[in-house]
Amino acid sequence: MTVLDLSIIIPAYNEEALIVNTLESLRSYMTARPEQYEIIVVDDGSHDKTVPFIEEWQKKSGTGSRLLINQKNMGKGFSIRRGVMESRGQYVIFIDADLPYELYAIDDFLKALKNGNDLAVGSRVLPGSEVKGVPAYRYVAGQIFSLMVQAVLFTGLPDTQCGFKSFKSEAAREIFRRVSIDGFGFDVEMLFVARKLKFAIQPVAVHMIEHRQRSRVRLVNDSLKMFLNLFMVRWMDWQGKYD
Repeated sequence: MTVLDLSIIIPAYNEEALIVNTLESLRSYMTARPEQYEIIVVDDGSHDKTVPFIEEWQKKSGTGSRLLINQKNMGKGFSIRRGVMESRGQYVIFIDADLPYELYAIDDFLKALKNGNDLAVGSRVLPGSEVKGVPAYRYVAGQIFSLMVQAVLFTGLPDTQCGFKSFKSEAAREIFRRVSIDGFGFDVEMLFVARKLKFAIQPVAVHMIEHRQRSRVRLVNDSLKMFLNLFMVRWMDWQGKYD
């Protein structure tokens, strides 16, 4: 298996309206960089034209990209876990399909990883970060969830849900082979496992520019599931599942 410098994972579900623009933006950005890279799109059982649109783009672009297809909708956590386990890069990054973050944070991610950290994770609350276009109620909900994470599981990482994170490959594999949450709560479990394994984690300021008209997160239902996930992670830890 050819080892690359960087793997970029994009989980996608019913993204026909934007996936080609996303892939083209990533290709243009990465072509100007020195790293050998791959783009891995994990389609999470889309019912629209996401898959044929990606396949057509692959034929035209001729760039290093792979498409993994879940036969049914499994969840964002499952899709990223699958992408990580099939990645070939020394460093692994995942980002949401609507590219809601400025890509130049990749430089800061790679710098942090090359300087000895195992994870470099985007943060929207650090000095130097910026958030645009996010409704106030979603921002408040995120802050409340962050407080619950710190009360139930761990402190020191006030933004666990930023959808822009990076890893050394070895750390990513050790973490994700232990992660079991398939939905949006996977970020918290992933970071909890990383802390338990004593991996070095560096938060990195990111600039968020909201592209998507409507978030994939259903505020009430998914927030409740994510809240329950906190206690599930604590229970799994007590059971020794993360050792």
